[in-house]
Amino acid sequence: MSTLSDSCPGSKILKSPVPEMYVCPNCGEEVEIWTHELKRNCLKCGTPVFRPQKSSCLDWCKMARECVGEETYNRMKGEKAK
Repeated sequence: MSTLSDSCPGSKILKSPVPEMYVCPNCGEEVEIWTHELKRNCLKCGTPVFRPQKSSCLDWCKMARECVGEETYNRMKGEKAK
């Protein structure tokens, strides 16, 4: 029997994160930000680099907190609010 968390496509990126590369707006250095993170400081100059945010299941799904787990849900929602 499959559970919601096994089949929910919206939670895959949070449960199985992958790295993405972004360019620091200050110095041009490449910064690796994982898909379950919202920002990372540039290792060269310390400038915060933000990963563009799209609407996710955390914004609309009633089961999101249960599906991705309390810790991940609170971290992602808390960082997005900043």
